[in-house]
Amino acid sequence: MILFVIFVCLLHQIEDPGCFWVTMKGCGPHVVDEIEYKKLNAEMNEFYDKACEDEVKPITLEKDQLCVVFSEELKCWCRAVVKSIMYCADHYQIECFLVDYAKYAFVKSKDVRVAVEGFMQIPFRAKKCGLYCTKPVTLHVNLCEDTAKIVPAKRWDNAATRYFQRLLEATTQIKAKLCSVEDNTFHVILYVTIEDEKVGYIYIYKPVGTLHKEQSFVFLSNKIEPTSILEKAPLHDNLKKELAQDKFLGPDFTESYSWPAIARGCDVVAISYQGNDPFLYIPPVLAFLQVESCYKALPKRNGPLVLILCPGWRKAQLVFELLKKYSRCSRLIRPTLIILGKKKEEAETVKIQGCEIIVTTPYSLLRLYEHHLFLFSGLCHLILDEIEVLFSEAAEQVFVILGYYKKNLVNEEWKYSPHQIIAVGTQWNKHIGRLIKEFMNDPYIVITALEEASIYGNVQQVVQRCVSSERTAVLLKIMDFTPNNLQKVLVFTNSVDEVEIVHKDSSDQDHQQARSVIMLTENSECHTVGILRYLERAEADIPPGLSGVLEAEEKKFARPLCTCLKMFGTCKNRTACPDRHEINLQIDMLQNMASKTIQTSGYVTVLPLHIVNATNYFGRIVDKEKDQYTVLAEEINEYFKETSNRVAAQKVEKLALYGFCEETVFHRVQVVETSSKEEENFNIKIKYVDEGRTSQVQSSQLLHLPARFQHLPPQAVEFVVCRVKPIDNDTEWNPRVTRYIHQKIERKPHEAKVIFTLGNTVWIDPMVRVTRLSDLKMYVNEYSVRSEILSTGLGTDNPEHILQLQKLCEHVKLSHTKNLEPFCQNSVPFQLLGPFAAGGFYPKIKWFENEETVTVKVQIVRIDDYKCEFSKEKVIFSACSEGKLYSADMELYQCILTEKSACVIKDKEAIIVLRKEKKGAWCKLLKNKNPHVSFDFEYLEDYEDKSPFPVGKEQTNKCLSYVSIFCFC
Repeated sequence: MILFVIFVCLLHQIEDPGCFWVTMKGCGPHVVDEIEYKKLNAEMNEFYDKACEDEVKPITLEKDQLCVVFSEELKCWCRAVVKSIMYCADHYQIECFLVDYAKYAFVKSKDVRVAVEGFMQIPFRAKKCGLYCTKPVTLHVNLCEDTAKIVPAKRWDNAATRYFQRLLEATTQIKAKLCSVEDNTFHVILYVTIEDEKVGYIYIYKPVGTLHKEQSFVFLSNKIEPTSILEKAPLHDNLKKELAQDKFLGPDFTESYSWPAIARGCDVVAISYQGNDPFLYIPPVLAFLQVESCYKALPKRNGPLVLILCPGWRKAQLVFELLKKYSRCSRLIRPTLIILGKKKEEAETVKIQGCEIIVTTPYSLLRLYEHHLFLFSGLCHLILDEIEVLFSEAAEQVFVILGYYKKNLVNEEWKYSPHQIIAVGTQWNKHIGRLIKEFMNDPYIVITALEEASIYGNVQQVVQRCVSSERTAVLLKIMDFTPNNLQKVLVFTNSVDEVEIVHKDSSDQDHQQARSVIMLTENSECHTVGILRYLERAEADIPPGLSGVLEAEEKKFARPLCTCLKMFGTCKNRTACPDRHEINLQIDMLQNMASKTIQTSGYVTVLPLHIVNATNYFGRIVDKEKDQYTVLAEEINEYFKETSNRVAAQKVEKLALYGFCEETVFHRVQVVETSSKEEENFNIKIKYVDEGRTSQVQSSQLLHLPARFQHLPPQAVEFVVCRVKPIDNDTEWNPRVTRYIHQKIERKPHEAKVIFTLGNTVWIDPMVRVTRLSDLKMYVNEYSVRSEILSTGLGTDNPEHILQLQKLCEHVKLSHTKNLEPFCQNSVPFQLLGPFAAGGFYPKIKWFENEETVTVKVQIVRIDDYKCEFSKEKVIFSACSEGKLYSADMELYQCILTEKSACVIKDKEAIIVLRKEKKGAWCKLLKNKNPHVSFDFEYLEDYEDKSPFPVGKEQTNKCLSYVSIFCFC
C-alpha cells in the first residue's frame, strides 16, 4: 500500500461512498503537479482558439469518446468524455464529463473539437474514487423461514450517502491510503480531521436509515376531510366563484396539503393517485400570480413567468384549455400553447413576448429555445406535469431544461424574485431524487399513495402467501409483539401535536429499515399482476411461483391486438396497455376471412373513406376491372328511390344488416350496440360495413334490406401506412397532421403496395396519389402520403416498423401450416412481403416464356420435400429446405392447361413448366405485382432459340417495356 496525502475538492457531487471525485496532492505515479495542469490549460486554450474549426472538428461523435469542448460556465476549452448525444432542433446537444473539473456539462456539437494527442499525455486531474472494501448491504427478512440477515444490496441507502456527504463537508483535512486501482477507480481508505480532531478512517457499514429530515415531508394515507374548504383556500374570489359554479366543493385530500405550499411559492413534489390531474397545481399557481408585487424586482423579460411541461401534446392541450377557462377569473393572464414540429421556420415565427404562461412539451421547448435564447430570463415557476412519464420518456431533455433554469438563477437580479419548481405525478421515479437534491430548495414533499411512499422511504417489501382460512393466524404471527421480538409499529394520530409526542418518545430507538408485508391468498388473483409490477419497481424479491404470472398475463389472448403495435410496430407502455401484443391465430388471421378475400401482395387501388388518424384509415380496395361494390351501390340507391321500398325494420337485432339513408345516399349498415328496447324508438350504434365508420342513430331510421343486397361481403378494410410515426416518442398523431391528411386523401383513390395483411387489416407502403393526364396519356405521382406526413414536421421516419411486424410473426411456428391449409387454398389471409410469409418464406422466382409455354424457376437450394398444385388460373408451390418452409401462391396472368403442366426439382431450383391455354406472349407472369418475381433476362441473348416472344426484334423490345412497367415499378 502507498500512502498519499490528498485534498478532496468537491468539484462534483458525491454520488455515494462507492463513487466520488477528488484531486490529489503529494507525490507518486498518479499525481501531477498543479503547475503542469495550468500550463496544459493555457496551451490548449491558445491552440483551440486559433485553430481552424474545420481542421479540428470531429467527423463522428460516439458515447465515451474523448474530446475537447468549450465550457460556457468555465469560459475555457476543457478535456472531456462524451456521455450522451441528443438531437435538439437543428443541432446535437452533447452531454460531457469534464475530466479535469469533475463536472457534467451540456455543449452544442459546434463546440466540440478533436482531442489532439499532445494534450492528452498528462493524466486527468479529477480522480474517481471509492471506499476500499466497502459495499452496500441491507437487511433481508425471510418470513417463511423466520430469519433476518444482512445481504448485499444493489444500491447505497440514502442515509449512508447523506452521512458520508455530511462527514466530508465538515472535514478540514483528508488523508488517504491508496489500496488498489481498478477500472480507473482509486479504492482508498479515508482519514478525516474535523475541527482539528482526527476522526479516523471512514468505513460505511450501516446500510439503512430513516427518511431524511432535510425536506419537509408529508405522508398521508387515510381518506380524511380536507384541512381547508373552498372558502378558506388561498384563491382569488372570482376563481372561487367559477369553481363553485362548476360544482367544485373544495380541494381533495392531496390538494389540501399541496395547495398552501404551492401558493406560498415553495418547491413541491406531490405524488398521489390523482397525480395526473392538472388541478393539483393550477388554482394555487393562479393564486400566486395575483401577487404582482412579487415580480416587480424582475428585469424586463422576454420569456414567460410560468412554464408547464407536459408529457405529450394531448395533455398539454388539456392543461391549456383549463388555464384559458380559469385564468379569466383573475387578473389578465395570457396562457399560450406551443407544440412545435421539426420545421425550423415554425420555431422562428413563434412570438413569446407577453406570454405569461407557456404550456408545452420538453422536445418542443428545446426546439423553441434554439431561436429564443432569453426564454428563461423571467421564468419563476417551472411545473413538471406527470413527472414519472416525463422522466421515463424524456429524462435527458428534462434535465437539460432544469439546467437552463438553474443557470438563470445565478443572476444578481434573481436575488429577490420568486423561483419555484412543482412536480406532480402518480408514481415515484428514481430521477425525482436527483431533481430534489440538485434543483429544489427546501422542497415540500406530499405523498398520499401508500405504495409510492413505501418506495420513497426504501421500505423492504415482503410477500407472504397463505390460504384464506389461515390468514388471521399468519397475520398474528407477523405482528408478534413479545419483548424478544420488537418490531416497528406505524401509528396514526389525530393531531400534529400527538405526532410530535410519538416521534419524541421513539427518537432514541435504533432505526432499522421499515418492512411492508403483502399477504396474498387464493382470492387475490385479480391483484397479483399489479402487485408483481409494483415489486419490480421497488426492486424487491419476487416469490418463487409468481414470476411466471407476468408472462402469462402478457398474452391476453382474448383482447384485441394493440393499436400502437399495429400503427408503429411497438407499444412503449406495454406493461399498462390492456390489449394484446402477440398474434392470436384464431382471432387475427381468420377474422372476416370467410366473408371477404383481401389481396395479400402487389399493388392495389385503395379508397380511404373514414380517416381515424394520419396513418390509419378505413376504406375499400377498388377492383379496377370490375368493382362489384360500385354495381351493388347503384342497385341499392336505385331500389330505395322508390318510396314504397323504404320499409322500416320491424325487428332490430344486433349484428344484423339493414339499409340506412344518410342525406340522399343509402348505405348498408350493421347494428353494433343497442340501448334499452322498452321504448318504441331507441338509440342504436351502427357501423357502415362498406366504409368502416360508426355513428349513433334512432332504431326507427333503419330500413329492411332485401337478401339480394346482402350477398356481397362487407367491403370495409383497415389500412395502416408504414414507416412513419409521431415525433418526440409520442403515441398519438397531432390533430394538425390528421386534419391535413384527412383533407388530402378522403374519398380519393390512391395506388398502394401491400406489405402485410392480417385479418381485415392491410399494411401499405407506399401510398401514392396518381393522376392520369388524358391528353398526354401519362400518369403523374402527385404525392406520397408518407412524404406528406414528414413534410409537416410532426412525423419522423420509423424504419423499424416492418421489422417489428416480422418479429410479431415469428411466434407463428411451422406447425401451424397444416391448420392454415384449408384457408390458404382460396386466399392467403396472413402474408408479409419480405422474407417471412404465410407461415413460411417467400422464395425468389424468375420466369421466361415462348409461344406455347411459360417456364418458372423457383430458386430454393437442396429441396427436401415439395408440393406443387396446378389449377387453371393459379399455381401453389411449397417446399422444405434446411429446416425452412417456403411457399408461393401464384395467381397467373392468363390460363394454363393443368394436365400438361409439370414440376421438376433440381439442386438449386425447382423448374415449373406451364402449358398455355392459348398461344401467344404474356407481358407478365402474375395478375398482381410481386417484388419476389422477376423476368429472367438471360434468355434474351438468342432470340431464335430462347426469346419468350414469338415475333421479331421490334415486338421483343415492345414486350420488354411492358415487363419493365408491370413487373418492376
